[in-house]
Amino acid sequence: IPFWTLFMVYIIQALGELCLSPIGLSMVTKLAPARLVGFAMGGWFLSIATGNNLSGIFASSVSGETGMTTASALSGYTFGFWALVGSGVLLFVIAPLINKLMHGVR
Repeated sequence: IPFWTLFMVYIIQALGELCLSPIGLSMVTKLAPARLVGFAMGGWFLSIATGNNLSGIFASSVSGETGMTTASALSGYTFGFWALVGSGVLLFVIAPLINKLMHGVR
């Protein structure tokens, strides 16, 4: 893999995190009860850490013990795709409930 490809992927990921983190922290501050804001912030950061851990588990399962093969990569990425499609459908279905629980906070 060329160096510039890795460099650009890291830059894009860092920019994505810089765009997402302030919005998430702002929503946690607005939606959490005043006495639980610190606890809710910890939950936000714990969810990010859990996502990072799960991505490492997913990457190790795709690569396998003896290295990545085309079959293991195809199987792993197909599973990941359908898991994300299922998560997206679930979030789309529960979005009205989440909006109702937000009580007009935007």
